Amino acid sequence: MYDDETLGAVRAQLERVAAYDFYGAKFDKAGIDPAAIDSWEDFRDVPFTTADELEADFEANPPEGSCYPGESMICFTPMGDDLKPVFDTQPDLEHMAAVNATVFERASIRRGDRVLNTFGYHLFGTGLLIHRGLEQLGAEVIPLGPGDSEQAASVIDEFDVDALIGNPSYALKIGAAGGHVNRFVGAGEPFTSIPGLREEVKEALGCETACDYFGSRQILPVAAETTAEDGLYVTTDYALVEVVDPDTGEVVGPGNRGELVVTHVKKEGAPLVRYRTGDLADVGVRDGRVVLPNGVIGRTDGRLKVKGVKLYPEAVGLVLAGFDGLTGNYRLTVSRPDATDHLAIVCEGEADREELRDALAERLLIKPNEVELVAELEDGPSVVDERY
Repeated sequence: MYDDETLGAVRAQLERVAAYDFYGAKFDKAGIDPAAIDSWEDFRDVPFTTADELEADFEANPPEGSCYPGESMICFTPMGDDLKPVFDTQPDLEHMAAVNATVFERASIRRGDRVLNTFGYHLFGTGLLIHRGLEQLGAEVIPLGPGDSEQAASVIDEFDVDALIGNPSYALKIGAAGGHVNRFVGAGEPFTSIPGLREEVKEALGCETACDYFGSRQILPVAAETTAEDGLYVTTDYALVEVVDPDTGEVVGPGNRGELVVTHVKKEGAPLVRYRTGDLADVGVRDGRVVLPNGVIGRTDGRLKVKGVKLYPEAVGLVLAGFDGLTGNYRLTVSRPDATDHLAIVCEGEADREELRDALAERLLIKPNEVELVAELEDGPSVVDERY
């Protein structure tokens, strides 16, 4: 999926991060010499990084951890039950701005456009990073941040705003308050992975295009859509993605679902190497570019194996969000009354039963044996496995 130029950039990044105690120790323990990585097969021998390992490094080397480069912008990201720092050096900020400028341009934001940025500027710093990318592109940015949807709609109307960037749920509120723009870029929560949400946002805002953007505060951006609205293309000059089997850690082929693993291609502060995100996705190649065709479609936590198929219960919620009459509450039950697994899903609210069943089958890759609709779901766990 990736070319030799990307491999060279990744090798240089691994050599760079080996200077940090955290990665130096990991590489030594695994017998990895970054300079000797000459193929993607070699790269797959590099050990994964997990959130638990990063948390332990912060605890052992407070407060910055061992991957602090010095002279950085310090922001924070949720990790475990607390917030942990993220570091961006000046070269990091410049590189991120250039990558984001390209991403926004592909999403049809143009030089001279007036853009309302509704991401927060404080503590996490996401709004600031988005702002830098827009300015790099040459757009005019209004740093509104999150808050009052009526105020946002008023600013859009009074100042003839061309584009809006922010959470899709907030965009719906702005649209309901009368805010209309030509273009929208949505991030920070599930967007195009929820059936029908793109169309709902476009109708609410009266916009021509609504593009999805995926990243975390630790690695921003990972992938984003273009005006074709046909999947999120990986920003291969900034991030490398793999999709692995959550159980074995083996890389799965194009079109297969698994856990999204990300690596910084170029980063000085708080770099990530083969970081297991816990996000569920599939990956492919289109026109020579690496793409997440369905975006992020859930989490790998709590996965089950039903009839030989890996089933990710959290993906059910994304399906239900596409039906107006459903509350989003559900109970998924797996049983084995005979010799075969039996999958039953009870959903709260109203919907066309067969349409819902087909939508669940498409997302889960397995057709439920039963789909029941109830006016009110009884209290209890959302996932029940009665087989064992």
